[in-house]
Amino acid sequence: MIQKQPKPPSTRRRFANSWGELDYLCNKIRYWLYKRKQKTRAARYLDRLARILRELPENDMAIIREEGLALLHELKGELGDAITHRKREIRLTEQLHKEAQSPRYDDGTRAYMLRGRNTIDLRQRREILAALKNDEAKRHKPKQPKKLKPNQDTNGNQAPLAPNHSLVEEN
Repeated sequence: MIQKQPKPPSTRRRFANSWGELDYLCNKIRYWLYKRKQKTRAARYLDRLARILRELPENDMAIIREEGLALLHELKGELGDAITHRKREIRLTEQLHKEAQSPRYDDGTRAYMLRGRNTIDLRQRREILAALKNDEAKRHKPKQPKKLKPNQDTNGNQAPLAPNHSLVEEN
């Protein structure tokens, strides 16, 4: 049975502001990077993502900025930085969930607050973080030395025989 691939987010060319464009880019990159596992397609948005992130006003509490930075660093192969920003995104999302539980908000407001940041999304971000950590650990794992046979030199070549060694075994 052929499994149907999910469709990519629809293409948009106009945005109300930079934050809307950042959200759009994050959705596109997430689709290509995680759902379709096509990093080269996701990387098409790298320059545009970098430009939008530079243009945004500073905001240390913006979850979408942290996600954008995590994606930017992941696409550039800077896994340590991607992990840092992914952790911050998760921490901010957890704070949002805690705030949303406040009795000050009705169900409609709560749903709006958590749009795109619900518990399923949070679990997916944790899975992405775990995968990034795993990839980073593999990258820095020391290579095991190759085991050599007794008659091999350190390059794996046949070592010369000792001068008093005979090719024929003596009985």
